[in-house]
Amino acid sequence: MRNKLYGRHGESDMVPVYVLIGIIVVVIAGFFALNQFILVKEEYPPDNGIFLDEQTVVHGKPYAILDIERFGSIKIELNEEKAPITVANFVKLCDQGFYNGLTFHRVIPDFMIQGGDPSGDGTGGPGYTLESEADNGLTHDRGVIAMAKKGTDVRMSGSQFYIVQASSGAHHLDGEHTVFGKVVSGIEVVDSIADTATDANDTPISPVIIEKAYIVYE
Repeated sequence: MRNKLYGRHGESDMVPVYVLIGIIVVVIAGFFALNQFILVKEEYPPDNGIFLDEQTVVHGKPYAILDIERFGSIKIELNEEKAPITVANFVKLCDQGFYNGLTFHRVIPDFMIQGGDPSGDGTGGPGYTLESEADNGLTHDRGVIAMAKKGTDVRMSGSQFYIVQASSGAHHLDGEHTVFGKVVSGIEVVDSIADTATDANDTPISPVIIEKAYIVYE
């Protein structure tokens, strides 16, 4: 009986299989060559460690809203250009809810109202201080917001701030404290807080509470 592996002329029936394998190899090699040298590859810009869609986010101009229990809301325009370090820190604290529930612990009529201290007595903060930006050219006009500091310290408090209430401003503080924004609505709320009754330490007898502090962009 003739061996079934061979045809009429003794040639193996497996030859076409090898031919088929050869064709497949050639096709695959051709595909990789086409992909490497001919097909256009889309180039992506480096993301420097962050997502590409996060690089083009534009928020707009930041404003801080302080909702004060029993008094109303104060809207403050923050000056990123003149005080970038201070504004970035203030925005961060607002976003974290740091100021929510804190008080204006020091109130002096015809001068300023001061808040942002978690201890409530003027001695506390977030655990760090800020580099001074007091030489940014902004002055202590009525309605500006600025960072407090201890005595002759060069660095500012990390969280305590004050809003100038005096109609003539507080220009004796120019160049000493970082001004980083101004009230654009709610100055009457500042006036009302300044009129509240205080004790011998300038602390409101009835606590003036920041119900919520948050950032909006316009």
